[in-house]
Amino acid sequence: MAKYWFARRFPVGHPRNAMTPVSREGWLVAWAFVASMAVGGLAFLGLALTGSPLLGIAIFVVLAASGMGLFIGLASRKGDALHTAEDYRSGRVSNEAAP
Repeated sequence: MAKYWFARRFPVGHPRNAMTPVSREGWLVAWAFVASMAVGGLAFLGLALTGSPLLGIAIFVVLAASGMGLFIGLASRKGDALHTAEDYRSGRVSNEAAP
């Protein structure tokens, strides 16, 4: 069994197909997305205050898009589409990597 980084937030059949982190690696990806948004926001703020708001917007858009792409790509590639995060928390499903 592969080690999953993300799992479904809602059961199979639910109209929402949201994923949530269930491992340390998944949480690192989520925090990397948050960090890319924060760094982009700070870059925008700093550049807007110095008279270059368009450059700040461009930097924010690039950082936000790359963070979003990383998060969505890894959530779909390393996500468990059959089990929910609650299954992992309760111990019904183990997230140990196969030897």
